[in-house]
Parts: sequence; C-alpha cells; structure tokens
Amino acid sequence: MPRLHPSVALIAHLSGRAPRYGCASPDGRYQAVALGGDTLIVDLQERRMHRAPGVYPRGFEDATPDGATGITLRVEGEETATAYLPAWTDLQWIALEHTTGDFWTPWPDPRTAGLPPIDETLPAEWTSEAPQATERMRRSVGDWVAWFVALAVLAFFAVFGFNAMTWALAGGWQWLWMVVGLPVFATFSVLTVVFVVTSLRERRRVRVALGGMSLERGEGFRIGEPFDVRLLATVPEAQGGERTVAPERIAVRLIRRSVRSEADGRWAVVDECCDEAIAVRDDTTRAGRVLYACELRARPTPDEAPSQWTVELRETAAPNGTPFVVAGLRLLAAR
Repeated sequence: MPRLHPSVALIAHLSGRAPRYGCASPDGRYQAVALGGDTLIVDLQERRMHRAPGVYPRGFEDATPDGATGITLRVEGEETATAYLPAWTDLQWIALEHTTGDFWTPWPDPRTAGLPPIDETLPAEWTSEAPQATERMRRSVGDWVAWFVALAVLAFFAVFGFNAMTWALAGGWQWLWMVVGLPVFATFSVLTVVFVVTSLRERRRVRVALGGMSLERGEGFRIGEPFDVRLLATVPEAQGGERTVAPERIAVRLIRRSVRSEADGRWAVVDECCDEAIAVRDDTTRAGRVLYACELRARPTPDEAPSQWTVELRETAAPNGTPFVVAGLRLLAAR
C-alpha cells in the first residue's frame, strides 16, 4: 500500500476506521483506501473527498471500458443474489474527471478537528525492498571434495558408456554393448557438462536485512538542541541459497507534521523534513549486534501552529521510498 497523505490519515481517523488496502493514481493526484466496507477517494489537488459505500478499491486506470478517457478508479462490490446462492462480486468504474458538483465534499478542517495520532511503524525485522545483489557461492574444503567425487562418478559412467560403444565395434555378439553404451554415454556426458557449468556458475542472493530492531530516541527533544537517535539490531539468519548482511548506512530524517494555512484561505496538512543525517553501521557492539547512531537538530519555526514530530528511517539505496521505521517524538518545553 502506498504511503497515505497526512490528510487521508486525518479523514480515516475522524471516521473511526483504520485504513486498509489502498492505491494511488499514476500522477499522484488521487488516492483511494478501504475504510471498513467503503472506499474513500481523495483528490489531493483540489482537497476534496468522496466515500463510495459497499465497494473496495482495486486500482486506477487511464480509461473506462466504454472508452471514456481520464483517471478512473476500478472498484469491486460484493452482493448476494438470493438467500440460497453464494455471494458474487461485480466490478465498477468511477470516472473521477467527469463527476458532477455534488460528487465531492470538502475535507474536514484539522484546525478544529485536530491532527490525527501518529501511525508508528516499529517492526522487529526488516528486509530491503531494493533489488538484491548476488555473488558466487563460496565453498569449503569439504564442499570441494564432495564436488570432485560427484564429478568423478558422472565422468566414470560417461567413460564407461564410451568404452562400451568401442567394444561393440568388434562385431558379433559384442554389438549388444551398443544397446547399453549409447544411452549411458549420451546421458552421463550431458549430465557431466551440465553439472560442471551449473555448479561453477551457481550464485546466491545477498539479502540486506535487519532483525531484532530496537530504536532509542530518548524521552523527548527540544527545538534548537541536538538529540541522539540509536538503532540496535542484529543480522537475521540466512535461509538456503542466500547470505544476509546489514546495510552500511541508514538515512534518518526528522519530520514535522503541521497545518499550513494558505493565502486563499484553504489549509493543508504537510510533512516537512527539518533535519537529515546518515547513520553508519558500527559492528563493534557486543553479542553480534550492529549499531546505527546519529544526531539530529530541529530548527526553530516562525509559526506556532500545532505540530507533531516523528523520526523516519530509510535505506540509502531508496531514499524516496517508504520508511521502514516511523517513531513519534515528544517535544519538551524550552529551557
């Protein structure tokens, strides 16, 4: 599910429902999420919303089946034909660029409703969503011995088949060796070549992941004063055919969510990055744990609007992707 716009999270909070499956249009203007048994559609550009009852979002398309162009949301509804027949599903298309005036309703005003609570993301394990690298398999002495034994067995049967075909050239009853030698030589010679090529070119995935994550952010922070963020984690055990490693660096961002008023009298809930740092991996900790630590500082803001503060952790390979850790911060009074 794409990351929800802050205003979408506010609307979901006021409805008393937790957003589930969601999707976003290719141009990023529209978002649709499932709230209970309904679908909430929001227009981020015009700051309006629509609630479609009894349907679930399935994705955005560029046109409707009847040929109408424009951003269209495909939804799926569930109905029951009779009391004796099972439920059946039907697909519907909502053309968002060809709606009437009463289709949309304005967003709720957060200046009176208040900001929604922070949706923290504190997983115990994480695996990078970036494309994983591969490397050649590293074998031990025992693995090489087993490899040579297997190669010797395959080569023995291939040589045996070749010799059997040569014995058949003597003529007479020796031609019966051709019945055995030809299939044995053909089969095991191919198996020998395939075994050598595949085993020498065998590669394994290098999975970038963390396990047992624990984020230390202190009891709070003050505007203009530095505070430390520490992430302790372990490298999870590798599965078959892979090797796991911890990322070298992690991007840490300090995010401020607030209500911003504009000149036309409208408002917007915005997320602003107030500071960013790169935490480098430290392997010197005990018990096989890795440590990522950095220092952040919140800059003073000219406005006094109510705000919420969070710290986000992202992988440096995908800095614009979804953060894998989102933790709330408590703002302390100035000294």
